[in-house]
Amino acid sequence: MLINISKKDSNIRVLLGTLLVALGSHSLWYLLIPAGLMLIHTGLTSKCPITHLLHQETQEAKEHLFVNFLPRYNPQPVFIFKSDSQLAFSNKPAKKLFPEVEKFQDLVRTDIQPIINQELIQRSKLTLNNGCVYSLVIRGSIQLDGIVVYGADITEIVALNQEIIETQKEIVYAMGEIGETRSKETGDHVRRVAEYSELLALLNGINKDEAELIKLASPMHDIGKVGIPDAVLKKPGKLDKDEFKIMKTHAEIGFNLLNHSSRPVLKTAAVIAYQHHEKWDGSGYPQQLTGENIHIYGRITAVADVFDALGSARVYKEAWPLDKILELFKQQRGVHFDPKLVDLLLENLPLFLTIREKYPN
Repeated sequence: MLINISKKDSNIRVLLGTLLVALGSHSLWYLLIPAGLMLIHTGLTSKCPITHLLHQETQEAKEHLFVNFLPRYNPQPVFIFKSDSQLAFSNKPAKKLFPEVEKFQDLVRTDIQPIINQELIQRSKLTLNNGCVYSLVIRGSIQLDGIVVYGADITEIVALNQEIIETQKEIVYAMGEIGETRSKETGDHVRRVAEYSELLALLNGINKDEAELIKLASPMHDIGKVGIPDAVLKKPGKLDKDEFKIMKTHAEIGFNLLNHSSRPVLKTAAVIAYQHHEKWDGSGYPQQLTGENIHIYGRITAVADVFDALGSARVYKEAWPLDKILELFKQQRGVHFDPKLVDLLLENLPLFLTIREKYPN
């Protein structure tokens, strides 16, 4: 039974049907006229008489319609949903992998009608209970009065991407520790600064992805110390004026090391390395930036770095007690540090102390 007939095919049916009716009027009318009428009817209605009579589409007829929307020999799941969001068709892989899917919202929680009306192509990701991850391509169709969803198993790709991210983290922490260990400071410092920075970013309203980027980049805030002479970097005491001038160059050294990369993590790290010693009142270095002219990445890392550095023993000082650290932040609110970030630190202090306990020296 045919349900979809092209315009050319319809015209041919009408022409042949007319010819048979004409011939049947002269001879064999009992054979030719009924056949001719059937051809004319199917050519005009694009439906066979039986289907038209029953006013319903068989499963075979549906699949004939849907086959135009399906890639051939596709081993991946494919679904077709009508405008009422109900499942109209699914291929064998879809039935096997997603037997519980009955409507569009079982796959993607969004309104189906705009996708159809605007014939949008959207993408989504679905993680199954067994850990498999599927990429879903959603295609709206006015002709179909529904949408087609093509699935693809991307579990291995996601796992590989996660492995790359974890490798990046290890490299970033290693680079950060290079700068710290040169001045005999513990590598746990960079891990705590990373965690503090992410937490502060989230509390400040920065979205999860950007906060994760800050977390990845902040361990390299002092990478420029690789260019500072040992006599200055490891001096057990306060630096004199000339020595401090040399020490301050580590911010620009770090920026120059990282800024040539096009990778988001390293570009973020370049900003942090360059600006985390700037102060809210403009008395910092190397650019003497003020207030919100200091990038938020630099302002966040400045709070995280100083909070941890004061609570850690260094070659030139003992670790400060917590009450003394908090008193300094209150005094330096709006002077050294972004006042909003200081408030967030003080209001959420237990969260920061949990991180400190997680990575003891």
